[in-house]
Amino acid sequence: MKKIILYILAAISAAAATAAVLLFVFSVKNISQEPAIDVSVEALELSDYGGEYKFWFSQLSNEGKHAYNLILESIYSMPDEIAINRIDSEELDAVFYALMSDNPDLFFVGRKCVLRAVGNDTWFSVDYIIEKNDYKRMKNELDSVCREVAASFTNPADQWQTELEIHDYIIDNCTYVLDENLGSTAYGVLVNGSGACEGYSKAAKLLLDKAGIENAIVSGYSESETSGRGPHMWNVVTLDGEKYYLDCTWDDPVDGSGEQSKTYIYFNVDSETLLRTHSELSYDFGCNAMQANYFVKTGAYFESYDRSLEQTLSDVVVSEMSKGNQTVYFRFGNEEAYDKAVKDLLKKERIYTVLKLAKSGSEFSFSTKTTGYITDDVHMIFAVIPKTE
Repeated sequence: MKKIILYILAAISAAAATAAVLLFVFSVKNISQEPAIDVSVEALELSDYGGEYKFWFSQLSNEGKHAYNLILESIYSMPDEIAINRIDSEELDAVFYALMSDNPDLFFVGRKCVLRAVGNDTWFSVDYIIEKNDYKRMKNELDSVCREVAASFTNPADQWQTELEIHDYIIDNCTYVLDENLGSTAYGVLVNGSGACEGYSKAAKLLLDKAGIENAIVSGYSESETSGRGPHMWNVVTLDGEKYYLDCTWDDPVDGSGEQSKTYIYFNVDSETLLRTHSELSYDFGCNAMQANYFVKTGAYFESYDRSLEQTLSDVVVSEMSKGNQTVYFRFGNEEAYDKAVKDLLKKERIYTVLKLAKSGSEFSFSTKTTGYITDDVHMIFAVIPKTE
């Protein structure tokens, strides 16, 4: 009697896995058997393969976890097919998304996978975006960069500082480029120095994993006046038991002249801040803490504004310039404080008083008569760009 073979295709994008679709059915003979797996037994997270923190594995059904583990154990040898337990098309989407989100070292795996089922037997296969002979060399290159970054941490025991240095390294060493292949991987960002949001988030996850900072990838949509609405990926981190969103891509904006500039607007933000520009999250982590937000941590966050803050603002200018940041951002906690600050600092030109205080208390040379500035009504941020003399 002939057996029926069923093909199911799944694809992953920067936003989320798409729905699997039935491709075709035909008859075959002489197919090997499904691995002997008791799916009633609890599938445990594999610690010897892939990412250090596998949040998306924990979201799968037990059948999905077994399939995830079977794939992860074998995929690094880049086989044509991997025998797994039977899962349906919906679970295939979830498993593939979990694999690609949890394990940023799978830089050689493409966006499409196929599930082939014959009777009770099931096989998983995937597109590879590199040649098998190139894998070892490319893995060594990626590992080498990760070691160099880890060796550069000023204080590995300080997770906030380490996260900040990872954020800065990615932005300082990567150019945003839309690329559906290696640009969507940690390898593209960390080795080639170019990539899109998926690559930024996977590079961040890989480095955060290696630094021992609990984290996960999040996907959804983002929207801005300049780029419109589109699929997007970013990260969530856990520090001192609290969760924060981290978006390295949106902290690496490109201005009208095509120049990239580093910001900290999306460094450890809460849900309220994120949801002003991001939507349809693959998982809502309910971030509500602010202690590790960049502006709170560096003293550049203000719940109110009056001129008694001018010395504090000048101290922030000196601190940020000493870090090599050419733009200095101040974030305000409410519209009233923001509006007062913009009116006084910009329209009444008190920003020059702040710059005079900063110049007198530092060795930096910049103009106290002209300056650049940015106002961001969405995030209630006022930024000053001191002009060098």
